[in-house]
Amino acid sequence: MRKTSQIALSVLLCVTVAFTSGCSVGKKKTAEKADSEYVTLGEYKKISVKKSEIDEQVQKQIDSTLDTYAEYKKKKTGKVKDKDTVNIYYVGKVNGKKFSGGSCTKKENPDGYNLTIGSGTFIPGFEDGLIGAQVGQTLEVKATFPDSYSNNPDLAGKKAVFTVTVNYIQGKKIRPELTDKFVTKNLTSYKSLEDYESTLRQKSTEDLAWDSVYNASKVNEYPKKRTKEMYDQLYTSINYYLQQNNYTISDYLSAQKTTSADFKKDLTKTAKEDVGKQLVYGAIAEKENIKVSDKEYKEELKSYLSTYNCDDEEALNKQFHNFYGTDAKDLIMDDLLYKKVKSYLADNVVEK
Repeated sequence: MRKTSQIALSVLLCVTVAFTSGCSVGKKKTAEKADSEYVTLGEYKKISVKKSEIDEQVQKQIDSTLDTYAEYKKKKTGKVKDKDTVNIYYVGKVNGKKFSGGSCTKKENPDGYNLTIGSGTFIPGFEDGLIGAQVGQTLEVKATFPDSYSNNPDLAGKKAVFTVTVNYIQGKKIRPELTDKFVTKNLTSYKSLEDYESTLRQKSTEDLAWDSVYNASKVNEYPKKRTKEMYDQLYTSINYYLQQNNYTISDYLSAQKTTSADFKKDLTKTAKEDVGKQLVYGAIAEKENIKVSDKEYKEELKSYLSTYNCDDEEALNKQFHNFYGTDAKDLIMDDLLYKKVKSYLADNVVEK
């Protein structure tokens, strides 16, 4: 009964990619010229970064982590107001009969459903119908499915009645305390609070150093074959993601009220930006003789096999051809090179 959310291209480009270089995928498979011949590099051997900027980035990451593990006080009294987040159970009926996807009961989901009033998450009439309800109250809410309800066309335009129980209203957010115990219990990839904070600081320094160098560099020419390869990989990735969510490119274009020409234009722009990033860190790697060894690749491959639940490289390649239209090694090697260049740049940072 929840409305189908529209998927923006910017979101698609991010959710379909699992590599650290932003929303970038790709490997420079076609060696037209050396990367350094395409770009003019900015200063990268002595990079000035404000200590306050690093501190700010670290704190953002910590805040995000603590927010993930935060709990809310449960207000067991009071009336529901607009913008409140309420926890509810509900059972929906059309013409007196339950319909698929229209219920969230204590038996099905003991934790209930958290709904922010006014978010437009549910069909018209549902959220407004809860305003003024008392916590603990069970009430009937009338709502009407949109005429263009795509989740279940059989319900389009029909009136429904929902029996809703308001369990509680979310109150103040309470964050856990950042301690060694919290880190070792919840962030198991870190050995201690000190390890966690130092890792965040290193990553933040790398990101800021990379941003500084990339912004100071100039791409003089975008190799056509590389840009086309990147475009194809992005398109394959997006199309695969849409298919997995029962969408087509046409559905996406219709939902976004955009044209195929505009979609291709935006995708071409993203492909060029990603190739530009590759050219910059590739040029630095050339000049500083930064390379990825076979040993480093094999170690990283183990992590990917585990993440993608594959028994061997052949199985991983099959998945990557579905996701990105290319072999896994191409993307893994390129991502490792990017990480090594960022680490090199971080070593050249001078904090102000």
